[in-house]
Amino acid sequence: MKLIKTLSLAALTVGALLSTSALAAYPEKPITLVCWSSAGSGHDLMARYIAKLGEKHLGQPITVVNKKGGKGKVAMSYVLNQKADGHVIMTNTRSMTQRLKKTGSSISIDNFKYISRVVKDPFVIAVAKDSPFNTLEDLVTYAKANPNKIKIGGYSTNSVDEGLKNDLNQQAGINLKYIPYKGGKEPVVAVLGGHIDVAIANPSEMIANYDAGKLKVLAVASEERFAPFEQSPTLKEAGYNVVTEHWRGVMASNEVPNDVVEKLNDMIKKVVQEPEFKQFLASSKMYDGYLESEMFANLVVEQTVN
Repeated sequence: MKLIKTLSLAALTVGALLSTSALAAYPEKPITLVCWSSAGSGHDLMARYIAKLGEKHLGQPITVVNKKGGKGKVAMSYVLNQKADGHVIMTNTRSMTQRLKKTGSSISIDNFKYISRVVKDPFVIAVAKDSPFNTLEDLVTYAKANPNKIKIGGYSTNSVDEGLKNDLNQQAGINLKYIPYKGGKEPVVAVLGGHIDVAIANPSEMIANYDAGKLKVLAVASEERFAPFEQSPTLKEAGYNVVTEHWRGVMASNEVPNDVVEKLNDMIKKVVQEPEFKQFLASSKMYDGYLESEMFANLVVEQTVN
């Protein structure tokens, strides 16, 4: 009996040493950070800053690879088919909580471990500078008199953008016609070109045109007013209890060891404190939205609609 206990203790000790050794060795090679958005999007820019600034904290190069398609499922499938050792990870956004089930499907939110939430940014409701709508009330009044006539564009279907439109429709008693686009910048281009009347966008996707005087912001879907849109009310101030903030983070296959997830989370925590990353947030009108792994995972479960 004494011999069995000794051997068991030895096995546990060896196992612990091996686990510690594996963690110490990670990362053993360059890391691939998969992004399901197109190059130049807010999602993509965040990924590239993580890659640029994260290398010195992990000691290995980090390369961003864009894999578009399937509303994120192409990228997710790719990551799930790689070796689950933490060398292939991916960015994610709140959009996944609108599209994936909590469990039980070919790709669901429990297929992943949530490393860190990184940034958040609210949505704005914007129109072209020559739009007849100067306030949200102008828009609502016209929409009530002309059901389904106003075209409002946003990113994709069954998305946070479409959810915001649905919430506004319900609370204002109107019927805006939703036009989905494949990228976050496309609704902004469409509203500038006169193809739609209103665009739903994140600040990072429309700030250049706003600064150039080409857009008016009718309202923001945040808790409080924020720069540079201080003159525009929040939806809550306008009488509609709608707060819709987007977030972007990083996740990995559910089979990646917890110790590796902790090391990646530590890297993200350091990146968001870098002066260059803070400058990126300020210029793109995003916020520091850092959440550690457990809190991030809880938020994903809470916000998943299916």
